[in-house]
Amino acid sequence: MAPPAPQRSFHTTDTEYNLPNDSPEHARLEEQAAGYAELMHNRVIHAPLSHPQRLLDIGCGTGAVTHHLGTTYPAADRIYGIDLSPVPNINRPGESPGNISFIQGDVRKLSKTDQRLAPGSFDYVFSRLLICGMTDWAGYMRDTVAPLLKPGGWVEVQDLDYVWYKHGHVCSGEWKWLRAINEGAKRKGMDLSCGSNAAKYMREAGLVDVSVKRYGAPFGTWAVKQRPESERIGAAQAEGIGPLYEVIVPRLAQGLGLSESEVQGLVGESSECLRAEDGKEWVVHVTVGRRPF
Repeated sequence: MAPPAPQRSFHTTDTEYNLPNDSPEHARLEEQAAGYAELMHNRVIHAPLSHPQRLLDIGCGTGAVTHHLGTTYPAADRIYGIDLSPVPNINRPGESPGNISFIQGDVRKLSKTDQRLAPGSFDYVFSRLLICGMTDWAGYMRDTVAPLLKPGGWVEVQDLDYVWYKHGHVCSGEWKWLRAINEGAKRKGMDLSCGSNAAKYMREAGLVDVSVKRYGAPFGTWAVKQRPESERIGAAQAEGIGPLYEVIVPRLAQGLGLSESEVQGLVGESSECLRAEDGKEWVVHVTVGRRPF
């Protein structure tokens, strides 16, 4: 019998965010951020910003991208990172930018009450990998993100679909565990195809100049010869994604009427499906859009 999984800690809010908020998760997020930066050729920001003054990083996690925004735009007036949990103290090279601040809470609620998140006050709103926590993406984009932007301001969403490929062909269509968590996610109002759907949500919210760039993110280091920029994220995903789904699968399978043994069977299947293999990857969709003038 396998040893019991270590206990993890989670956000103590009424949101649907399904990932932990503990030290192991902080370490995973830091390595993931570094891997994504390399995958994107250190072009973390894709929106065509020009002297932005107020920027917002939604779901900032450990603050890696918030810090990057601060160092990239030192003349910006204020850069906020917002997250459901307190942002941990992370030792980073160099001095911490003096123009960044962190806010704890749910952006959907605080955007209606917190003057720091005043409507029409941001040049740029960024998010990455809200797939495991955001519900009602259409409403979030329409009622929260678009109103936060100044006329001409940009939003950037970097997110995934829960679709896996092997040598360019979908390989996840028959995975039972994936069908189960897709059903569980739908019941919670989540969208496990939010990466490819982000452009639609932006257009429905009235944003314009919407564009998408896609990056293949391998599981393992099989693509290094052709895509050396993929080495770090490939290694990180090979090590960290399987254990993460040991947490995600039971949480998203809640309410499906499955027994504990059935849920554990799905967890075991997910571990097998997500192990590193030559040709296996998923796709990161980077979608940007602008609020009209």
